[in-house]
Amino acid sequence: MDYVQLKTAIGRFGEMLEAFRENDRRPALEQEAVQDSLIKRFEYTLEVAWKTCKRHLQEEGFTEAATGSPKSIMRLAAQRELIDNPEQWFGYLRFRQDVLYNCSREIMKPIFDISEDFYEDATRFLKAMTDKRKMKI
Repeated sequence: MDYVQLKTAIGRFGEMLEAFRENDRRPALEQEAVQDSLIKRFEYTLEVAWKTCKRHLQEEGFTEAATGSPKSIMRLAAQRELIDNPEQWFGYLRFRQDVLYNCSREIMKPIFDISEDFYEDATRFLKAMTDKRKMKI
């Protein structure tokens, strides 16, 4: 299984998170551009994460993953000890859903607040999947 797309997405999200940490030093227009980019990278990374997990679980023999929703995939990921807290991931999914339909600054603020946690969770998630893959080889 190839985890490169997820690894790259997490890395790019991390780069934008670093830019966001230093955002108060930028002019207003650049601040908005960094914020918008962080949101888009959050959405993309989350999408790649759950779809990579879906493929990972299918390759592990979990046929129910083939037709699973993001929430059901994250529940199964928790059962397989790929993530610690599915409720945390459900929250990420809710934030992503909210942003899809409303890109107001009020909707985006919670994503800014959880970005550090998401980056850490996504990094651990990738490590857990690749570690399980190594154990199986």
